[in-house]
Amino acid sequence: MSGTMLFEPGTTFLHRTDPRIKLSAVLVVLIVALTTTRLDVQIALAALVIIGLAVGAGITPRRYAKALLVIVPLIALLTLLQSLVQTGPTLFSIGGVDFSQHGFMLGLGIGVRLFAMAICFYGFSVTTSPSDIALALNTMGVPYKFSYLTSFAFRFLPLLQDEARTLLTAMEVRGSREAGSKNPFKRGKAIVRMLFPMLAGSMKRSSDIALSMELRGYSHTGKRTYYRTLALHASDLVLLAGVVIVAASLFALQWTVPAPFPGA
Repeated sequence: MSGTMLFEPGTTFLHRTDPRIKLSAVLVVLIVALTTTRLDVQIALAALVIIGLAVGAGITPRRYAKALLVIVPLIALLTLLQSLVQTGPTLFSIGGVDFSQHGFMLGLGIGVRLFAMAICFYGFSVTTSPSDIALALNTMGVPYKFSYLTSFAFRFLPLLQDEARTLLTAMEVRGSREAGSKNPFKRGKAIVRMLFPMLAGSMKRSSDIALSMELRGYSHTGKRTYYRTLALHASDLVLLAGVVIVAASLFALQWTVPAPFPGA
């Protein structure tokens, strides 16, 4: 994914969509992803998410190509581990160690599930501003304090990413060969050394923000007013209906069509 997961202003269809509808769409995707391990359903879901982001927001796989370098090895490792621990017909053997076909398909399905959810969350964070997230959650009945904390998380995580890069750069400037090394093991040592100052800075920043929130009356329980209001449009309802229809079609595919992949 991009260097940070900050909101990127734009005028695309998904940028203009009501945040409540986008939250509902994300929830539907999560329900579909978490209620099946069938590989064909997970692949179809991931493909639809990729196509939806490309068409609705212009977010192509090139935008999150760096994330694929992390996700693909993770999927491969998860698949091999599941194939190793699950029982069933042997798919292949390495050095006398059997890897089951059922475990291979199960691990691959879980990996594709994680990929679909990650890309869906990425598209949501890029096309929805944190203030809109807070407003949408509060409009849906979530107390304002928790709504704000949720939106603040979308601001806070990118800050951690930026601070981590700054610390690694500082270590490299000061002569650390591990910080700029392409060797993942050496770079891992640099990340471990970086964790303490990053966590210390994060705790201090969190304390300052909590104090600022209290001073500004964020714990007040009275009724709040907003400069902006949310209003549903026909296009929002069409999008939600389309997402629900797609989800129903995937459920129907799972229940009525036999799995095309043995062991899946």
